[in-house]
Amino acid sequence: MNQSFETAVLYSAVLRPHRSAGQRVARVVAGLVAALLVIVGAGFLLAGAWPVLPFLGLEVVLLYAALRFNQRAASACEAINLTRTALTVHRVDHWGKQSDFSFPPYWLQINLQEMPGQDNRLELRTHGRSLAIASFLLPHERRELALTLRRALTRVGRTTPPD
Repeated sequence: MNQSFETAVLYSAVLRPHRSAGQRVARVVAGLVAALLVIVGAGFLLAGAWPVLPFLGLEVVLLYAALRFNQRAASACEAINLTRTALTVHRVDHWGKQSDFSFPPYWLQINLQEMPGQDNRLELRTHGRSLAIASFLLPHERRELALTLRRALTRVGRTTPPD
């Protein structure tokens, strides 16, 4: 069988979590909150309640740390590639840890399990192994992905090797 025919990518997608703001916005928000707390802190200082000032500073530091952690979580991704011989998922978590999963496409099931409250779970399953994917996507996006993956797997089943 032709090697390039087997390794040709039939479907590819890179999934990333949604983030509404970038690093610049995180700095601006933390700066605005810090400016507001300086004004509030000045009021406490004038009232003689100076022990409150370190706690106001701690609030700004914690807010900035939370915003940075949120941005770090945005670096996670899942790359899905489908060839005639395998569906592979390359996953990078928000700490940078990488893992790879491979499934034979002919026996692969794409399961979309509906959960209470309009949520769902998308899972790849074959031969007693399963992998939940796209957990950071919205429920309607997981439904679209499940439909797209099913269509792509159907095309793999209909594709015949060249003579």
